[in-house]
Amino acid sequence: MVMTNASEWLQQWHSDGIQVGSAELMYYRSKVGAFARHRKLHPPKAQTGALLSKTRGRGMEFDEVRHYQAGDDVRAIDWRVTARTGTPHTKLYREERERPVMFVVDLAPTQHFGSALLLKSVLACHLTAAMAWLAVQRGDRVGALIGHPQRHVEIRPQARQHGVLRIIHALVELQNESLADWQQSSATTSQATLDDLLQRAQQVAKPGTIIHIISDWQHFTSGTFTKLQALQRHCSLQVLQCSDPLEHQFPTALAQQDVALSDGLQQLEFAAGEQQQRDAYTAEHTQLQQQLLGQFQQLNLELHQFSAARALEEQWPEVML
Repeated sequence: MVMTNASEWLQQWHSDGIQVGSAELMYYRSKVGAFARHRKLHPPKAQTGALLSKTRGRGMEFDEVRHYQAGDDVRAIDWRVTARTGTPHTKLYREERERPVMFVVDLAPTQHFGSALLLKSVLACHLTAAMAWLAVQRGDRVGALIGHPQRHVEIRPQARQHGVLRIIHALVELQNESLADWQQSSATTSQATLDDLLQRAQQVAKPGTIIHIISDWQHFTSGTFTKLQALQRHCSLQVLQCSDPLEHQFPTALAQQDVALSDGLQQLEFAAGEQQQRDAYTAEHTQLQQQLLGQFQQLNLELHQFSAARALEEQWPEVML
């Protein structure tokens, strides 16, 4: 069911849109059927790489060793077992059907912003949960790297709902922890969260892994670009951006007044009543976004954008990646 307004949606999940609870993330488990129907009606555009196949590369994993038989591939002979037993043995492989899917979720302080329905960081949690339930419904294994400036959590890919439940538990814990840290800190916090997560992903992601990277991408650097390039050599990447309408431009309704932005402890005044200030604000965002899109174009990646001002159900066409 799609809610008619923000307050009704939040009331449904006993949520304030700032902290996140497991109930609102478990909700997407009931929607995998709708996701599947949408996928049949709107198949994804032709793509290359692991997204179209259950396997990537050899797509085989070791199963057992048995005595060598005529016709066996000599390249599969297990020479250590052969030497130990004195008789030829060959390795048997079975086709690997479950794809590893990893979610890299950036919960940096810039994600704790929202003007309508949810904080961007809460939207990131919803996106991750929805796509994780969809992945296990397809038979894939899901894992995650979730982090904020103080720490991160690693979840190795696991099959069925157990993997999703572990991810949901970590999302709830780290989102609320990151929010509390951000609200209690008056100093500028390190923004290297995403780069740290990508660096770790290079170390733990197996070849052929599908990696969904969820962030607001407000701190994209040359180092970020380099890390994405390195991941692309062996993995399939999809990049998703959480944004808020107030980051794009100030609404017309606010054009005749100043605006106060607050994190609950500190307050920032913006002269939204001044046309020059509004134009400069919009131009700066547009320039940064164009630069970001240009970087992804160099990597041959499409940026999928999501709004924290709308319920995720209303953005399902964009979810079907």
